[in-house]
Amino acid sequence: MEPTTGKPVPRVTAMHVRTLLDSSAVHPVLYISYGEDSEAELDVWGGGLVDQAHIVLTRAAAVELFGEEPDDESVATSLPKVQQAVDQLVSTRDE
Repeated sequence: MEPTTGKPVPRVTAMHVRTLLDSSAVHPVLYISYGEDSEAELDVWGGGLVDQAHIVLTRAAAVELFGEEPDDESVATSLPKVQQAVDQLVSTRDE
C-alpha cells in the first residue's frame, strides 16, 4: 500500500536492517522519526525511548524475519515486507 499523500516515504534498505541487528541499544527498534517539516526518516534507537506508534520493526521481529546473521539475499527478499509496514505507518499518520 503506497501512501497517497504527497510526502516522501522513507525507503527501507539493507543498511537499516543491519544497523538494527547490530545495535547495542537496549531492545532496539527501527522506527519512523518525523522532522519539524513532517518529513519521515528511518532510524534505530532503544525501544523504550520511541513512541510505540512509530515503531516499524523490533530486533526480535527482525531476527525472526531475517535470521540472526542474514546474508544479503535473505535481507533483500524480506525488505518489501518491512517497506509495507513503513508505508502503512506513514499513511496512517497522515489520515
